[in-house]
Amino acid sequence: MKLSDFKFSSLNDDDILDNFDCGDKDINEFLIEDSKNFQKEKITNTFLFKNATDKVVVFFSLSNDCLNDLGYENKVWNKLHRKIKLPNQKRIRQYPAVKITRLGIDKTIQGKGLARKLLDFIKFWTFIEHKPACRLLILDAYNQPKQLGIYEKNDFIFLSDEDISNKQRFMYFDLMRLE
Repeated sequence: MKLSDFKFSSLNDDDILDNFDCGDKDINEFLIEDSKNFQKEKITNTFLFKNATDKVVVFFSLSNDCLNDLGYENKVWNKLHRKIKLPNQKRIRQYPAVKITRLGIDKTIQGKGLARKLLDFIKFWTFIEHKPACRLLILDAYNQPKQLGIYEKNDFIFLSDEDISNKQRFMYFDLMRLE
């Protein structure tokens, strides 16, 4: 199964969302109850993949964000600088970023390798089509082995181990790796 099997579009007011179920209550509630208002209020934009009957089967939401050094020890920030290979004269205290705020795959098509393909799509679409003036794609991953494994396989990196026991783990992907 490929994402190209589905129709890709931005969320619209007339999209029917209430038959989406990814198996996670918070993700479902966001798409069904909040996504249209968040988009209207310019908080996050949501993008959909629909099947032949116009049922939403995959979605993701993106927001503009920033990764800054507030709350991080210097060693964490220095490690980031080394990872993204910025010369000393180009190092700054905050980096513009695009944040994956939510994503979900309907239960009817889970387990078919779409999660990895979706993350690849988001990376390339963000970098090539969306063309934001930013360096990083960031996210707060559920601190569960399955979710973390998917992001790690897609080359997302943990910023630090300080959040290892938290509900969510902060991860990033350097978009310059796509050049």
